Amino acid sequence: MNIAIIGAGLAGLTLARRLSDSHSITVFEKARGPGGRMSTRRATPFAFDHGAQYFTAETEAFRTFLEPFLKAGTVAAWPDTIHLEGDAKVSGKAKFAATPGMNGICKSLANGLDVRAGCKIEALERGAEGWRLQAASGDTYGPFDWVISTAPAPQTEALFPERFGGMERLSRVEMQGCFALMLGFDAPLELAWSALKSGLPPVGWIAINSSKPGRPDPFSVLVQSSNAWAEQHLEDDPEAVKVMLLKAASDLAGIDLSAASHQVLHRWRYAATATALGEPFLMDREIHLAACGDWCLGSKVEAAFLSADALADAI
Repeated sequence: MNIAIIGAGLAGLTLARRLSDSHSITVFEKARGPGGRMSTRRATPFAFDHGAQYFTAETEAFRTFLEPFLKAGTVAAWPDTIHLEGDAKVSGKAKFAATPGMNGICKSLANGLDVRAGCKIEALERGAEGWRLQAASGDTYGPFDWVISTAPAPQTEALFPERFGGMERLSRVEMQGCFALMLGFDAPLELAWSALKSGLPPVGWIAINSSKPGRPDPFSVLVQSSNAWAEQHLEDDPEAVKVMLLKAASDLAGIDLSAASHQVLHRWRYAATATALGEPFLMDREIHLAACGDWCLGSKVEAAFLSADALADAI
């Protein structure tokens, strides 16, 4: 079959890799490269994992998937410990990060696949020969026998036609945003930890990004807001959001982070899942549309893999 996959994050690329031996696969990604919410933003000489910070591996399937990446050094243990503030809690499970950036796994999976980066799909149209995809650029792709979206649930809902059999279940998924503040410094800071999880909004997480395995030496810090706070401030002036996060993060760190020479704020409109689908994927066999992603089973990196793996089995 000729299959279009929308999204080159872990779910989309896991699906593409699983299906590529038997089917013709084209992956469409609106960003400049693979990664999705496992992306790495580079601003020479700094680098920032501004989405997912680390992941755990609780299932045998995901552990098996990670084995070759661990052997190749594309995945490594990080962090050893996480400093907790307020009522924050973390799992005692082993934690990992991809190298040399969080998008390392996705870049490896994308190797050899037909990935159309910088191509935002805005509309679908089904004709006698199958599905055609309309890009923001005005280009049209297809026909495809199947279209699979791994985009966040609200974006998938907006893209799919009303007759999609999973539309009602898709509409029940709730996702929350997040702000990521990327800070680069001319000299290292004296911090007693490499990662801090906060239960004191607006900050949800602070990490010394440059402490992760394989990262460049220039000292960099990544601050993420809590999801609930972000939901209340998504449309606020970005400069005001940056000032609030800088002040709160400085208080938690016990050091003035506003001295950073590089300061960039990124808004994730859909970063975490508040209400998951509760099943691994959605599929309409009659009109040949399907959807999967971390939002099907939760918010974790592992959930994205398990969702895509299950859909690949079904196809």
